[in-house]
Amino acid sequence: MDLCIVVHIKSTYDSWKAIFDKDPGGRNSFVDESRTRVGKVDDNMAMVQLFDVDMQKMAMMMNDPNSPVKAIMEEHVLKQEIYTITKMAPPGS
Repeated sequence: MDLCIVVHIKSTYDSWKAIFDKDPGGRNSFVDESRTRVGKVDDNMAMVQLFDVDMQKMAMMMNDPNSPVKAIMEEHVLKQEIYTITKMAPPGS
């Protein structure tokens, strides 16, 4: 499954992005990291595209109370909006 995540950032984009790039939760174990894309919307918002996501592994990491990501999320992220991405044919084709 492919996802688009809108990240509402508490701290700053740069501090959040530095931690995102370190991948403390092992994101590379449940997504095709070579295709991951991150874009800065403004200093308090980012858009993240994840491809070929193993939803079960992602849920385990995000819901694990001992995950290193939990404390980081609490410090840097207000909330996340998660959307699925579905490829479609151009209209009228």
